[in-house]
Amino acid sequence: MKHIDALDLEPIKVKLMHQESGEGWTLEYANAVEHEYRRFLFLMKSFPHEQAAPLVDVDTFWHYHILDTLKYAADCDAVFGHFLHHFPYIGLRGADDLVAHERLGVRMQELYESTFGVAYPLLLGTQAGGATRAADSAAARQTADSALASKTAYSAVASKTAYSAVASTTAYSAVVAKTAYSAVAGNTAYSAANAQTAYSARAGNTAYSALSQQTAYSAAGQPAPATDNGLFTLRPQLPKAA
Repeated sequence: MKHIDALDLEPIKVKLMHQESGEGWTLEYANAVEHEYRRFLFLMKSFPHEQAAPLVDVDTFWHYHILDTLKYAADCDAVFGHFLHHFPYIGLRGADDLVAHERLGVRMQELYESTFGVAYPLLLGTQAGGATRAADSAAARQTADSALASKTAYSAVASKTAYSAVASTTAYSAVVAKTAYSAVAGNTAYSAANAQTAYSARAGNTAYSALSQQTAYSAAGQPAPATDNGLFTLRPQLPKAA
């Protein structure tokens, strides 16, 4: 962490705070996001093979860091020993992509909480003008229940129900999904992208049902993850003229 702590990120904050060419953030907000950005870099250093996505404004901080190409390259070399690339298109390529983006965000939350031992900061603070950003805003959510020592349950984007219960951590159902349950010491269950049902139970870690799959079950420690074909390689294109 010492190399990350040593990074001079003040120029990035100056740019972000600029009204005309930046985001118009307050110093207080820029400092809050800087703190989380350093933690994000630490997670990327600690888990180089994980697929995870940062909070929206942490990602914005990352974008502005990358804009200073010489500094970013030098900082990457100091921290990682190589250039840390950024693929900025996840969530822009259709319904399945939105699900993948949600899943990457959830994985970041899991890594964050297990590494730092504190709750993931879904709200980072207040920006200029008093607006506050939430990391977990969702459209058309109907019902979400968390119960019995569980932490979070979301249902979003035309989904119906998501439950997390009995010492489970998170359950999501999204994008035309019907139901996702995680229960009995399971960590995570997703049903998404035309999937019908995903269950994780009986000490299972993860169950994913996605990308036109019907059902995925994870039980007794056996994970059933979804595949991410082209997630970090397929770039979006403008619609073709008629």
